[in-house]
Amino acid sequence: MKTLIIRTGARLTIRAIATGTDENGRDKCPTLGFLQEQAALREGEMDKLAALLTETANNGPPHDDKKFKDLPGTDKIYEFKTSGGIRLFCFWDEGSLIVCTHGYLKGAQKAPKNEIQRAERFKRDYFQAKKDGGLIHAEPKRPSLR
Repeated sequence: MKTLIIRTGARLTIRAIATGTDENGRDKCPTLGFLQEQAALREGEMDKLAALLTETANNGPPHDDKKFKDLPGTDKIYEFKTSGGIRLFCFWDEGSLIVCTHGYLKGAQKAPKNEIQRAERFKRDYFQAKKDGGLIHAEPKRPSLR
């Protein structure tokens, strides 16, 4: 398993899980794929999310459930949130590393169970790969949200 850098800052690094490679050898990343799709459709929301990720990397996650929230009843899954409905699931590793699993658009009051289960599967796979020595934190490529 591999992770890609989304943001680095004074306090935290934010990475995204890559799930393999495409036919051209490029990393497939559910988080970055989702964000690239949304960039053309929701430019203002992407600006908010980019600012939130930068602020989080520099100062830690905001103490504001409208921007960053732990999801009750989950295995310590969190979500970055924008007011326009963009959501990124993530979890913590090693205290100063946040790992994003994937994104979705809010359509209901609560996060869909299947999306939460997907995030929990990514988290389990991540920690298993880490335990087995198969986790790679890719450097220095820096994927862009915009």
